[in-house]
Amino acid sequence: MAGKYRLIDAMTGMPSRPRPQTQARKLDPNIARWFKPSREMSEGATLEDMVAAMDAGDVEYAHVTAAIMGRVSGAAYGVGQAVPDELFEALCRRAAELMQRFPGRFKACLGLDPTRVMGAVRRLEHAVGNYGFSGAYIMPSMIGLPPNHACYFPIYAKCVELGLPIKINVGVPGPMRQAAMQYPMALDEVLLAFPELTVIGVHLGHPWQREVIALLQKYPNFYLVTSAWSPKYVPQEIWDFANTSRGINKIMWATDYPLLPVERCVREGWQVPLKEDAKRRYLRDNALEVFRF
Repeated sequence: MAGKYRLIDAMTGMPSRPRPQTQARKLDPNIARWFKPSREMSEGATLEDMVAAMDAGDVEYAHVTAAIMGRVSGAAYGVGQAVPDELFEALCRRAAELMQRFPGRFKACLGLDPTRVMGAVRRLEHAVGNYGFSGAYIMPSMIGLPPNHACYFPIYAKCVELGLPIKINVGVPGPMRQAAMQYPMALDEVLLAFPELTVIGVHLGHPWQREVIALLQKYPNFYLVTSAWSPKYVPQEIWDFANTSRGINKIMWATDYPLLPVERCVREGWQVPLKEDAKRRYLRDNALEVFRF
């Protein structure tokens, strides 16, 4: 599936280890209504499988998100995640293994629970200093607090201090969690308070893509990744913005593998309605600059 240049995946997960077919993962029924999960999502895959899929799609680099999404206290109004130190260390080791076995292909960002406050800061420092991580990630709907809550601010300050970008989910989440936690305009306060912080909105921000575009226009340090959305279904407003001089440097292609197959996202990525210079920025150059590959 070779094109004019190689692609950069601005957000991918790590595959869970392969499991017997009789133990295939049962996806949250609500998430399954949003999309058809990939085989790797339900059955698991090796790190080699992931790299092989990238090679087949001519994807040169990927920014990996190492996060645990399934541990949330309570139900509709649960706040915080209970990720024990042993599980946190195992997650860091698996991401480090990926970077070590395939040198130069990957950078990693760490999923954090900001309700741990300074505990989250120390986890970030540990992951950067001992495992080679180079970014942070938070999914507010799974945390149960919006990204302008005070508990997030120590993480933002540490990211500025260490020169790390941070990814933050925007838009209605697939899991049965509150969408209000991911209303994009909560980031307005964050971007005002931390002008040196590079913030990347992930998963598009639907149905508030116009608010996302307004933030992209307002803040030079805010970007958007079309992760978890097949490029075919990205709203036209996003492409219209990316085709402008103000938007050409702002939007990045991603798969969120294993959520979506690499092959499909690559194929549809080449077909998006962008001018040639804007398409190259979307598929490669913007991520190359933002994540400093």
